[in-house]
Amino acid sequence: MENKFTKDNLIARWLDNRLNKDEKEELDTSGELDELKVVLNDIDTWKVKKFDTEAGLEDLKKRKKLVISPTLVKENKISKWLSIAASIVILITGGYFSWNYLSNQTTTINTLVAESKTIELPGGSQITMDALSTVSYNEKDWTEDRTVYLTGQAFFDVVKGSSFTVITKVGNIQVLGTQFNVNATNEIFEVKCYEGKVSVTYNKDQKILLKGESVSAKENRLLSNSHTTKKPEWINGFSKYNQVALSKIIVDLEKYYQTKIELPEKYENLQFTGTLTHKDLKTALETLFSSMEIEYSIDDNNVVIIK
Repeated sequence: MENKFTKDNLIARWLDNRLNKDEKEELDTSGELDELKVVLNDIDTWKVKKFDTEAGLEDLKKRKKLVISPTLVKENKISKWLSIAASIVILITGGYFSWNYLSNQTTTINTLVAESKTIELPGGSQITMDALSTVSYNEKDWTEDRTVYLTGQAFFDVVKGSSFTVITKVGNIQVLGTQFNVNATNEIFEVKCYEGKVSVTYNKDQKILLKGESVSAKENRLLSNSHTTKKPEWINGFSKYNQVALSKIIVDLEKYYQTKIELPEKYENLQFTGTLTHKDLKTALETLFSSMEIEYSIDDNNVVIIK
């Protein structure tokens, strides 16, 4: 029994490529590996056919009956190696099925507080994601279903000739070889076109944007505007505001900094116009509150308390 255990242990380590030179020579001399090598060499010629779920289940039931039948159990080396080979096939097949299942699932990418991330879609188009944003798409079926689901804010750089649709909870954007930014956060829906052309749909309203044009949602319709920037400001580490409610700006600051800001209700609808950095919290707070003559303090837990 002890000798068999030792040999089996050596064989297991041989399969895992963990034998030293002396142990390999010992196994080669014993002849224990001859039959196993024949089986393993033959595995290279095996092919896994496309899986049929119902047929596979029936076949599994039949095989189970054969395995547990006492009349078919043989205590010889060939059956032992065939069992090992069958286990290897199960691992290969199981791995194929797992891969096939997982590859059908939606790819989802998230960003954290103060984090931005650039990802590449199948076909080469790129998405730069702002903090606290989520992008989802079906990678396997991309050629048939070119749809990107966005929560938050992202800048899209689309390869020419590659069309797809961006869907948000508020509105949708259809694109073809262009650069544009979508902000669908904090009850905001805004789209800016930097290159090419995009079609924006919001409720029953639809507008076509060209380079330098933008739209924002207000009172259930799209309002047209223009811009002269080449890229979204947030990519360069700052945000510009034009008569934006203080309550919405506070949400943005909590997105770019690890902080909590307690804003009294009396200040929520105050309007701010200006530029705030994403790189330094103290500078951003000073710029925001000093211009509005609002006193504030920061405690040890990075909580901003407004008086």
